[in-house]
Amino acid sequence: MPVPPERLKERIAYIVNHHGTQHRPRLEEVTITWRGSFGYLIAWDGFLPGMNEQIKLCRIEYLGDDEEWGFAIYDPATETYVPSQLTTGRDTGHPTEAFDTAAIIHLADYTA
Repeated sequence: MPVPPERLKERIAYIVNHHGTQHRPRLEEVTITWRGSFGYLIAWDGFLPGMNEQIKLCRIEYLGDDEEWGFAIYDPATETYVPSQLTTGRDTGHPTEAFDTAAIIHLADYTA
């Protein structure tokens, strides 16, 4: 499995955070934790003072292409990541598409 270079990790983290907080203004931040070729997207709810809830969203997988990443949605019932399709109907796509797909499921209350 290819591992994304550090510079790419930083760029993707910035793009996903910016995209996420623009599309879900109630979020404080979207972070990515990296392990090998996998990035784990976590949303942080900073809406209420003193509260900072962590919401696991999905896992992206670096496949060797900066624009095409694998996708698995987080399932809180089993606490696992399940390979899934993006809203585009594809199995792979850009990490912002992964965020958008996971947000439909996990961030329905964070639209305004």
